[in-house]
Amino acid sequence: MPDEMPELELTPENGEIAIANLLKEAGLVASTSEAYRMIKQGAAKIDGEKITDKSLIISRDSKAIYQVGKRKFARVSIL
Repeated sequence: MPDEMPELELTPENGEIAIANLLKEAGLVASTSEAYRMIKQGAAKIDGEKITDKSLIISRDSKAIYQVGKRKFARVSIL
């Protein structure tokens, strides 16, 4: 895990955000369909744990490090 990585704060309207939208907003993927593809391939992780549920919803007050592939990382806080 790199020492330097982008840090983002997202504020979804209803306090929750779908994992595919979060990965797109964080700049880790170009589109939500790419996010679904990466999750299906096992290339997307939250704090080092593979994401297995493509319909995962991340709720308010969550802080984690998201990873796609070997080199794309972002520290994301949901406010």
